[in-house]
Amino acid sequence: MSFPYSLVIFDLDGTLVDSAADIAESVNRTLRDWKLPTYDTGQVTAWIGEGSRKLITYAFRHAGSDADIDEVMPGFLAHYAETALDGVAYDGVVETLKSLHTQGVKLAVCTNKNEEFVRPLLEVRGMLPFIDGIVGGNTLPERKPSGVPLRHLASEAHVPIERSLMVGDSESDVLAARDAGMDFVLVSYGYRKSLDLHGAGAVAVIDRMPDLLSLASSEAVG
Repeated sequence: MSFPYSLVIFDLDGTLVDSAADIAESVNRTLRDWKLPTYDTGQVTAWIGEGSRKLITYAFRHAGSDADIDEVMPGFLAHYAETALDGVAYDGVVETLKSLHTQGVKLAVCTNKNEEFVRPLLEVRGMLPFIDGIVGGNTLPERKPSGVPLRHLASEAHVPIERSLMVGDSESDVLAARDAGMDFVLVSYGYRKSLDLHGAGAVAVIDRMPDLLSLASSEAVG
């Protein structure tokens, strides 16, 4: 059984890697710098998914601070860099990427994390050799939930939208896929917040990344 898509675009945080604790640490280091209260990983996880600027803005506003985020960002990005390589690949992710790559499926990553943090993390976790394209939150004028990054990656890979699949964990991924007119699969283990996984219109909802390999042509609606 051949895989029914020619391109798979993966979200990063909450889909390929579990980075919540590391992102929370970078947020809390920044909050301490500004003598503000810190938050547990669960609370910070609720703010993940819209890029670093939105993340630290949510944290500062939640802490009751109206600090100029332009002044906050340099320190936050420095702390973010300190923890950027600490994210751990979810079970079976590397093996799944390798299997799809071996089958000739093109693979890409689309994340709202700044691009300069993406490639090093993929490299240290053994995923980079299988990845053909990367779009970060600062790569293009638009980011998820816009479909522009997905359409860009499909165009770059010379694969039509109907032969492309998005794999993610959040509403931002769903909205981007819908905007791009692209099929999508959701993982149940990520940072979904209040997203109704089974009511979002996904081709499939999977509990482990290797389950993606069992996706049959009959399930693909594109």
